[in-house]
Amino acid sequence: MKKWFKKSFALLVVFSILPLSTEALETPLSSAGVKDGGIGNSTHYLDSAPNISLDKKVNQIIYPLFATPAIKKKGEALTLKIDTQGKEAGSWSVKLKQTNHSSLNSEYELPVKSIQQGDSHWKDSSSIVNVTVTIPEGTPQKLYDLEVAYTGNGQRTTDEQPHSVKVVDEYNKDFTFLHLTDTHIGSPRNLGDPEDPSSIDPALAKEAGMWDPDPKKRWLYLQKAIKEVNLKNPDFVVVTGDLMYGQMNPQEYIYEYEETYKMLQKLNVPVYIVPGNHDYYAQDATLTDGAKYWEKYFGPQYFSFDYGPYAHFIGYNSFDWHKFDRSGNGTVSVPTWGGQIREEQLNWVKEDLQRNGQTAESGQIRGLFSHHNPLWRDREIWPQDDPEVQNYWKQYDEKHNPQRLETLVLGEKLGIKYDQQWHGENAKELISVMKENNVTLSLHGHTHIDNVTKEDGILYTTTTAIELTGKPWVGFRDFSVQGGQIESYNYEEPGHSTPVYQDGDTKGGTMSFDAVYQTGNDGSASSQQVEVTNRLHKPLTVTIPLYMTEGNYNVSTGNILQNYASGSKQYLEVQLTIPANSSETLIVQKK
Repeated sequence: MKKWFKKSFALLVVFSILPLSTEALETPLSSAGVKDGGIGNSTHYLDSAPNISLDKKVNQIIYPLFATPAIKKKGEALTLKIDTQGKEAGSWSVKLKQTNHSSLNSEYELPVKSIQQGDSHWKDSSSIVNVTVTIPEGTPQKLYDLEVAYTGNGQRTTDEQPHSVKVVDEYNKDFTFLHLTDTHIGSPRNLGDPEDPSSIDPALAKEAGMWDPDPKKRWLYLQKAIKEVNLKNPDFVVVTGDLMYGQMNPQEYIYEYEETYKMLQKLNVPVYIVPGNHDYYAQDATLTDGAKYWEKYFGPQYFSFDYGPYAHFIGYNSFDWHKFDRSGNGTVSVPTWGGQIREEQLNWVKEDLQRNGQTAESGQIRGLFSHHNPLWRDREIWPQDDPEVQNYWKQYDEKHNPQRLETLVLGEKLGIKYDQQWHGENAKELISVMKENNVTLSLHGHTHIDNVTKEDGILYTTTTAIELTGKPWVGFRDFSVQGGQIESYNYEEPGHSTPVYQDGDTKGGTMSFDAVYQTGNDGSASSQQVEVTNRLHKPLTVTIPLYMTEGNYNVSTGNILQNYASGSKQYLEVQLTIPANSSETLIVQKK
């Protein structure tokens, strides 16, 4: 997105509520009082977390992860990748545990079938082990945390990955998935008019909930979007980067990555995540490298996954620049925010698609997703009659990827003037690989607008932002696949996504749809009433999760998708379709 705030110090009006970190990645720094890249100090976050430091999330388990989960059918094998970090490992134990969403406490042991030497395309280690387990037939369909324990060199090691395994009864040939992008936790643009960095709109500030001490009010816009996603209950979700802001000071990643990781765990569906430019800046050269944070919190920058035999997706990093090229200076200045994919990653994408093509069944959906859209190339978009544009591309072509300060400075200047979309290498080459390997779908963000383009048999969709700057509204894109074909992806024409807020009215603060429980949904009640409201202008199908006391129940409307006892509690899922602009009351009572 165009950097409206460049070289503007009007942001000082909001910096007093922003946090200052006490450590950069693996580099201890002094606490409050140190300049955060040149402007602004804050004590707000330090008041509640005075000893904040890096909390590495990716440790021994390197697949599946929170950001690269596995979706597996009961009875199938699942191969885990575990880095024993140089230890000879044995006495393996693998369990599925309830997530933070669940009021249940049941666990499921996964029998270990085999242990073999393994490797990884993203993790450089000689002690990776492939641990193949089986999903027991009796495991309820649900999203789970994964726990792996083993004994290595006489010491017991246990590691967990939240929300990393989804067990399903069957893969749905007709399935749904959602696309979200540009959540921008920590962004001051949420507070007012993006064209006027000094403005603060009280209604927008409320929805932003920027570092609000009350977690229920913090990043309210994102919490509302997540609630709607959970109600939609898709088979999976993809998120295409710019998860956070990452451009105020060179130390902010240490708390923004932590906050983002925590917020996204409110999703109760499998989520696949790739980075955007705001997640990957290298501010002030040596203090912070977003790429290192990404690996420690989310894992690989590119990967692929299958939804049974019906879909194969590749998530790739479209901000694939050398550290020098994405290094900022001071607080808000970054020279490069446009897209690029370099040869190593491009070759991996090509090889992955070729491998998939050898085994893919007829009718499989093949999709790629990244932050930047390769159709929108700066070399073609920037005006050719601008002498500075001509000079820039002349300099760039002398040394690609460009790694020369003079070129970066000019590119930043032109980026401020014309914005940066796909700014670097291999856009056309990537598109050629997609066409050669029968890719049908390409998902992107970055621009904070909705756009749908069909070209050479590929559907390119860019989706508006979850950040409050999204146009025509804050929203996400809802895909429906039927019979191997993408049947729907627009809420309304031309190419618009589903609005998070009623009629796109962000300041109004009313969600497009929601479910209000009469009593706490925690397994302590023997009756429940849920008011489900659809403010969209088309029918809406939602799934209502219910935790009740153990027993047999009747429901007043909808279809019961799941109904099983766990300990002293009963878990039900009820699916119902609500007509446009209407409400229904779901009543659940013990027989």
